[in-house]
Amino acid sequence: MWFILALFSSLTFGLAGFMMKISSAERGSTDHLLWSLYFSGTLGFLWWMFHTDAAVLNIPIMIAGIMIGFGSAVGNLLFMKALEYGPASLTSPLVNSNIVLTIGLSMWLYGERLSLTEAAGVLLLVVAVSLLPIDPNESLRIKDIRWYVLVLSATLLFFFRNGGLKVTEEMHLPNATILFISYLFGLLWFTVEIFRKKETHHPREIRIGTLWGLGAGLFSFAGMQIYAIALEDGPGSIVAPIFATNSLVVAILSILIYRERLSLMQIICLILLFTGLISIRL
Repeated sequence: MWFILALFSSLTFGLAGFMMKISSAERGSTDHLLWSLYFSGTLGFLWWMFHTDAAVLNIPIMIAGIMIGFGSAVGNLLFMKALEYGPASLTSPLVNSNIVLTIGLSMWLYGERLSLTEAAGVLLLVVAVSLLPIDPNESLRIKDIRWYVLVLSATLLFFFRNGGLKVTEEMHLPNATILFISYLFGLLWFTVEIFRKKETHHPREIRIGTLWGLGAGLFSFAGMQIYAIALEDGPGSIVAPIFATNSLVVAILSILIYRERLSLMQIICLILLFTGLISIRL
C-alpha cells in the first residue's frame, strides 16, 4: 500500500508544481502565488489535523514544524536566487540531490536496508530526477561563487523538509500538525515578503497568481500529507526518491498541455523512471 501512496504523492505534488508553471506561463505574480499556495495549504492541514484528532501542540512539534517550514519557504527562495547566478541545468540537479541525503539518513540512522533490485531502482529514480532539468544548449560555466553557497544552502533546507518528515515519523510525532505549522510558517513568511517588497503588480497578475496558487496549495497539501502517510509504513530510502519524481509529472503535463517537444533527455528520464519503479517492485 505504501508504494501506491508514494506514487500518488508524487502525482499530486506534481500537479501542484504544474499549476505553478501555469501561473508563471500566464505571468502571474510569484509572491501572490506562493502566498496563496501556503494559505490554502495551511487550511488543508488545519482541516486534516482536526479531522484525524492530531491537534497536539508541544515544544518538539513546534520546533519540528518551524524547521520543516523554514526549509520549504527559504529553500524555495534560495533556489530561485541561485538561478540568477548559475545555469538551471546544474542548479536543479544539485538541489535535487537532497534525495540522496534522505536515503542516507534512512539507511544510516534507522537501519533500513535495500535489496539489490530496490537499490538499482532507487538509483535509477535519482538519476532520472537529476538528469531531467539538464539543457544541453545551456552554458555550464559558473561566474559567481555565491551560486555555490546558495545551491548548498537550498539543498540542505529542502533536506530539512523531506528528511525532517522521516525523522518526525520515527519519533511518532503527528505529521499533520507539523505540516500545518510548517505551511503556516510559509504563509507568514510570504505575507512579510509582499509587504516588505511593496511591489506594484497589475491586477491581472495578482489574480492569476492567487487563483493558481490556491489550487497549487490544495494539491501541495494533499501531496505532502500522502507522502507523510507513506512514510508511516514504507522505507524512507524508497518513498523519498519516488516522491521526488513529481518533477517528471510536471514535465509530462507540460509536454501534453503546452505541446512542449519531448527531448532526448526527457525520453531517457522517462525510461529510467519506469525501469526504476519496476525494479523497486520486483
